[in-house]
Amino acid sequence: MKRAVLGLLLMLFPLFLFAQEKRLVVRSYGPSSAGDARAWTSNVTDKNNRVTALIEITFPGQDSLLFEGIIGKPIHDFAGIWMVHVPEGTKGFKIATAGCKPLNYTFPEALIPESGVTYLMDLSLESLTKLRTLILPSFSYNSAQTAWGIMLGVCKKNGAFFHAKTNHTYGLNPETSCDADGMVDGGKAWFTGESQTSRWAFTAGYMRQLFNRVHSSLYIYAGGGYGARILAWRMYGTDGNYTYARVSPVSYEGLEVEAGLIYRFHWLAFSAGVQTNQFKYAEANMGIGVMF
Repeated sequence: MKRAVLGLLLMLFPLFLFAQEKRLVVRSYGPSSAGDARAWTSNVTDKNNRVTALIEITFPGQDSLLFEGIIGKPIHDFAGIWMVHVPEGTKGFKIATAGCKPLNYTFPEALIPESGVTYLMDLSLESLTKLRTLILPSFSYNSAQTAWGIMLGVCKKNGAFFHAKTNHTYGLNPETSCDADGMVDGGKAWFTGESQTSRWAFTAGYMRQLFNRVHSSLYIYAGGGYGARILAWRMYGTDGNYTYARVSPVSYEGLEVEAGLIYRFHWLAFSAGVQTNQFKYAEANMGIGVMF
């Protein structure tokens, strides 16, 4: 079971890394050469009978663009090239294509289209989100114990994370078990009053960017994995030595589930979330790290 859960999560880890939102961007815009008379020779006029400006728009590798705020039907005789006519003095127009946010373009004040002038515009696609890497030390709290860990992640609009934590008590796996009253195999055992706890967990899952600003962003994450929380009481053994008994009612091993939020401010990252083992043992997770 443990290997199956971890194997599945590792296989799903890369699936969310490549989805992203894009937008149209004007890479360059300006007048064509002085000898380019295509705006005049096209003989397209506006409502005031003035020759329009002609804008040649280049968008390599694309076959579909939609325009708002222009005169006439765009000419698209060659792949990746559109000829559009706009009246003199047009302040801007809207360009849209499938799979990305539309572009509401405003012409620079010094380059507002003039009658009979041909302009050249190059378009490209730009990702709205940057691939960011998360390195975040974490702290887990339950009234019974604490644990420390590390969360690693990568995310654009979608991403993934891996989280490992422990309370640094290793090898605590008693063969003897007792109930909450200290009964071992139906008989009363003698305990020293000392106890030990072991907490460890490995989880992985999905991250999603909820909003993105220049200096800040907010992410939600959720995932699962495998882990254990063991409480053991120290008891007197039959041979005079000490041994430990697992307190079965409050010791758990199996499925881990966690969820939370991560807030980035510049390169600092802050996390807050909850985690549970088999929905029986729960703890709060928090952390401070870097996201760049």
